[in-house]
Amino acid sequence: MKNKVFSSIILLLVSLALAAQAEIPSPKNASQDQKLALKLEYFGELVLHPGISLGLNYQLAQNSWAIIHWDADLGAYWHRWNHSAAFFKSSIGARMGRGLLFADLNLGLGYMHSWAAGPIYQRAENGGVEIATNWGHSHFMPTASLLFGWQGSRNQHLPWSLYLGPEVYLQSHFNHSYLPHIALKMGITYKIKQA
Repeated sequence: MKNKVFSSIILLLVSLALAAQAEIPSPKNASQDQKLALKLEYFGELVLHPGISLGLNYQLAQNSWAIIHWDADLGAYWHRWNHSAAFFKSSIGARMGRGLLFADLNLGLGYMHSWAAGPIYQRAENGGVEIATNWGHSHFMPTASLLFGWQGSRNQHLPWSLYLGPEVYLQSHFNHSYLPHIALKMGITYKIKQA
């Protein structure tokens, strides 16, 4: 069932990418020279465990109803009494707009490094127990998100966009399995003019 849903989402993104590339934007389009944007977002693991993420958003293709974009994000969050984590992830997304509003579907992959909160113990050479160095653990991090937002560049030619929505991600190597997480993403993008 999970494989069918994942395959359907990938097929949808590929179809949207091909459709967006089929229609070349007009040279007079004001947003054509603004393909790169900076991102700053709140990344709340289980909504309330705070984190922050900085990133880049690059527009790959566009037509009158969809934008295909690539994103790269570097961030971290703190889950009190449980763990903290830092991550780097990249995703491909399809943004479909109507007026100033949009919905944005994204799929990605990333790396996450987590550290347990509190001391970690190990067996000492004398047979006792001692505190071990907390080097953390590495994890593979597949992601999927559905964001909703407002885009000022659509009609008002403003460089700002605001968005909000959930991101689901998996944490590999957790008791020999994948541990699902959900996070609230709430952010802003600022388009950078290119020469």
